[in-house]
Amino acid sequence: MQSAAIAALCVLDLNAAAQFAGESLSRSRDEAQLNQVFSAFLQRQDGAAALARALAAKPPPKRAAEAGLRLMNAGGRRDPQLARVLTEAAGFSSQGIKMTSAEIASFAAEVRSSGDARRGAEIFCRAELGCTACHSVGGQGGNIGPDLNALGTAQPVDFIIGAILDPQKEVKEGYVSVSVVMKNGEEYQGYQVRETGEELVLRDVLQNKEVRLRRDAIKEKRQNGSVMPGGLADTLTRTEFRDLVRFLSELGKPR
Repeated sequence: MQSAAIAALCVLDLNAAAQFAGESLSRSRDEAQLNQVFSAFLQRQDGAAALARALAAKPPPKRAAEAGLRLMNAGGRRDPQLARVLTEAAGFSSQGIKMTSAEIASFAAEVRSSGDARRGAEIFCRAELGCTACHSVGGQGGNIGPDLNALGTAQPVDFIIGAILDPQKEVKEGYVSVSVVMKNGEEYQGYQVRETGEELVLRDVLQNKEVRLRRDAIKEKRQNGSVMPGGLADTLTRTEFRDLVRFLSELGKPR
């Protein structure tokens, strides 16, 4: 299988693997194979950058770009360069939303007066955003990030806006991730389960499983903050972002 061969080549030569990946992504329509290719690069140090360079020269088709964005968002691997290439290839307009405190307050008033929670629910479920892969609402969704069932009763609108625009500003206790780079170039990101003198056990977000890493094979370990990547709102229009926040702000409130 070509995707498996590309994954194996990533270990030996990232740049060569990226060139082959560009060709493979342009032809493949199988979701599992697309995910295998993107995962192979995201799990290697400097892998995202190598793939971004190759895809900038040969952009992937919309289907492949969307698959890459879904995987990056769900796995918390929002490499800015690769995200930009995939966003453009997928046909999304990148707004690069940034707001001052005053602008957030004004936007919060707009959310309360004009936001449409029903449309916001549809936006929340968009696969390319990865919200449902990480968060649970109404018993549906993932468990990578905090349960959002009572978000609207726990946090004001302006806090929700700020948390989406800058996920690293205030990370909920128990959801601070770590990144680990191994001496062989493998890279992991997730939540630390336990650490002993011999090993580090990590719940890797991208693979959605626990991995056991030998301490003497670790090159670098650093605290990473939230696995929720920044820039999630960049592909939304102002109206879409407003409706998404309105939906989130209603969670937990009586209907």
